[in-house]
Amino acid sequence: MADQAPPSRAAGLPGVPDKFANLPAIEIELVNEIRRPPSVETTWAMVEVWTQNRIYRVDVNMVCIDVVEIGSNASDREHGLLGARLLGGQHTEQGATFLSHPFPRPGTEAVFEQSRPGGGVMFSHSSTVTRVVLRLRQLSIMTGGAEPTWDQIAMAGRKSSLPGG
Repeated sequence: MADQAPPSRAAGLPGVPDKFANLPAIEIELVNEIRRPPSVETTWAMVEVWTQNRIYRVDVNMVCIDVVEIGSNASDREHGLLGARLLGGQHTEQGATFLSHPFPRPGTEAVFEQSRPGGGVMFSHSSTVTRVVLRLRQLSIMTGGAEPTWDQIAMAGRKSSLPGG
């Protein structure tokens, strides 16, 4: 009998194959930033949840801070999920519901929680998630002196290219 790798199973349920096992559950992107003090802090998009048509950008508090239309690369400032809190992902198949937390994974729908006017909450779902990117931030703070001027940069280049320079 030949050895075979067992088929991947969703959430450990026998007989329910995981159609998305070939995709990474989450990608990590290292974002290098170089700054000089004083610097203006901008809201950081820690996670990007990609669907076929949109990117939902989520901050460290798990709040959706931007929705970008992929086709135009434009922010949709009127999107209904702005300000909603990302809870994770949900996928229902063959009579079972699979949840992922704190992030959705490809093949699920992202689930967001929003406050209702007058109290209570409502839950909203994105279309099917195609990609989830965790953006790991690395800051380098340059503390020495002022930024060089173009004259200084050009002069340094000229000195090294001159004979004896």
